[in-house]
Amino acid sequence: MAKILFIQLNEYELHGLESLAGELKKRGHLVKLLVRYFEKKPLEKIEKFAPDIIGFPMVSSEREEALAWAKAIKSRFKSLIVLGGIDPTFFPEMIEHEAVDIVCRGEAERAMAGLLDALDRKEDYTGIENLWVKSQSLIHRNPMGPLVNDLSELAAPDKEIYYSAYRYFRNYPIKYFMASRGCPFSCSYCANQGLRELYPNQSSYLRLKTPSALLNEIKAVVQKYPVRTIGFNDDHFSHDLEWLSQFLPAYKKEVGIPFFCAGRIDRLSEDKVKALKQGGCYSLWYGLESANPEHRAQILGRKMSNQAIEAGMELLHRHGIITQSYNILNYPGESWEDALATLDYNLKLKNDFVVSSLFQPFPGTELARKAGAAERKKNGQPPPPVALNYFASSPFKQRDTAKIEKMHKFFIAGFRSRLIRRLLPALAKLPANPLFDIIFLVSFGLDYSRVHRLTYWETINYNIGHIRTTYLQRKARVPKN
Repeated sequence: MAKILFIQLNEYELHGLESLAGELKKRGHLVKLLVRYFEKKPLEKIEKFAPDIIGFPMVSSEREEALAWAKAIKSRFKSLIVLGGIDPTFFPEMIEHEAVDIVCRGEAERAMAGLLDALDRKEDYTGIENLWVKSQSLIHRNPMGPLVNDLSELAAPDKEIYYSAYRYFRNYPIKYFMASRGCPFSCSYCANQGLRELYPNQSSYLRLKTPSALLNEIKAVVQKYPVRTIGFNDDHFSHDLEWLSQFLPAYKKEVGIPFFCAGRIDRLSEDKVKALKQGGCYSLWYGLESANPEHRAQILGRKMSNQAIEAGMELLHRHGIITQSYNILNYPGESWEDALATLDYNLKLKNDFVVSSLFQPFPGTELARKAGAAERKKNGQPPPPVALNYFASSPFKQRDTAKIEKMHKFFIAGFRSRLIRRLLPALAKLPANPLFDIIFLVSFGLDYSRVHRLTYWETINYNIGHIRTTYLQRKARVPKN
């Protein structure tokens, strides 16, 4: 059997990694996880496990740190270094880095299982689909294989890699699950469109688990670990009424724990909202992004009318489901007046909660290409950097960026207070300062605890680590040679 150790550079439960771990364990391989923030002596753990492969699941904001880790440990261990996740998927040229042996693109279960199987049998692995492999002076750029159309072919996600190793995940009162893969829409700020373009069978990009399989995943967790709330992290949980009609009654009967989910507010119907409410949904999150319908359609690729949004809000409020909107600030073409209008439209809609993030030109997205990322990639350079935290700043600069970034810190407070809303034009003229960040963090934390049904202490306890690692300790955690 082959051994793989994953080094994770954030403190979130990654569904893709759980699925990959389950598939590898099903084939008899040994899998361990190292979440770098929780490890005082990570090098000792690596040495003791002696993995054949060290894998880095990574997003764009972790690129610099992941490569620094790879370089730091390459000289110490004989393990193959593999990069995977959304960033290597769209920039596999990272294979050229001195410390990187393999880049895995897209869905990893088949490719990584094939790699570990080949290592176990001492066979050649340079031709495996989805992998770019460095072999001596050659780089094998293999094509993408097909998607896993039938998710029941895969093993159940292995959540034990998190829960058995770290109390942080085990005791968190919210447990997260995924009912599907993919999204039927092509918003220009999201990577789903770019991911579909990579695969030869694009028509089946959205795939659902069977209701029974998902129920078994959930019950295996709630029977063993503390759970107060269930969160479904699907891009569009409310998409398929037939699936909801099968899953939700069984969920209500066999699990019965209140849950939140995300969905397209313009695609809701009376039957969908009624099924969600009866099944135990207490909150639905949706992407509003901008109050300007032309900007939503033409810039953000999110074609939904204000009339459809307002109809969806009416349905949710009538059935007693809490609403939370996501909003993007500083997207290309947005002005200060547009950003204010988005806040005001949230007030008009009477959302229960609001969240705003600052635009990031993520690799694989249409907006990133329009922002110049494609040209830089063509020249062999990585896409432009993205922020360590999309609540902190935006690397994309335009006329009103400085004012909009300051407004972002008061977006939640302005939604809650008419006085702060009136003061926003004056506040945006002040120099940026740490007090603005504190106001954002406090207002975000208060709303976060309410919408997630957490105590204030739980919110502080489980989120203070993200603040430390995101802002203060990221580079300090890279092991030294």
